[in-house]
Amino acid sequence: MSEAALILALGRQQRNLELLAQLLRSEYEVEIARSMDEFDEFIDHRDDIALAILDVDGFTEDIWKRCRQLHERSTPMLVLAASIPPAMREAALSHGVHTLLEKPVDKADLKASIRGLVKYIDGAGASRFDRGSGSDTD
Repeated sequence: MSEAALILALGRQQRNLELLAQLLRSEYEVEIARSMDEFDEFIDHRDDIALAILDVDGFTEDIWKRCRQLHERSTPMLVLAASIPPAMREAALSHGVHTLLEKPVDKADLKASIRGLVKYIDGAGASRFDRGSGSDTD
């Protein structure tokens, strides 16, 4: 039995989050946070978040503090935004974000980016979730 990787998605647009979850739930476990408080609750109580997807539109600069927290936990992040000016790109990357995509995002591009990040996690950080298992097989 294999467990699906947990993806935590943050965003203000409920419909976009629903579509994102619908797109990903066949391959991953998806939890949704619609506010910083909900997001903080998840990251405070779940240590198995494999990937965070953050739709940063509508959030304040505090979003980068959350990115720093996730980075310190070695949680890969994908940021979505309607526009990604150079200053936002710099802020995101300096806070540990791995991938930035401008909306609207092609579903195939989004899924490919997520699969790539999850493969990265499985390859580079497998021990992060399997510490103590003693197994290094697939």
